[in-house]
Amino acid sequence: MTEQGKTTRDVYLPAGTDWYNFWTNERVRGGKAITVKAPIDIIPIFVRAGSIIPLGAPVESTNEAQPIATVRVYAGKDADFDLYRDDGNTYAYERGDSEITHLHWSQATRKLSGLSAKLEVVK
Repeated sequence: MTEQGKTTRDVYLPAGTDWYNFWTNERVRGGKAITVKAPIDIIPIFVRAGSIIPLGAPVESTNEAQPIATVRVYAGKDADFDLYRDDGNTYAYERGDSEITHLHWSQATRKLSGLSAKLEVVK
């Protein structure tokens, strides 16, 4: 926000899909501009339907591995996500010391494959 005291913002959501407000999980059809609440402590974030977002658990230090606490799926269509992990401290990834976990959301079966974590499906 660049205007003092302003608490809303106009946001354009591209056509061709639905969008979810990250903070409220409200589903909105794309292809239009909307006015959203945007107080000083909240940035308007919208997620496209058919997205997968892994959310990490809090850690105290970058020396700690960050476990995945929740996988949030924004329903609406099939989705894929490649989760990349390395040790976060060294150049071992240059020797291939890393892993990629492929996640797949099937809208038809409403199931996520590829990772065991708390699943949060936004409808």
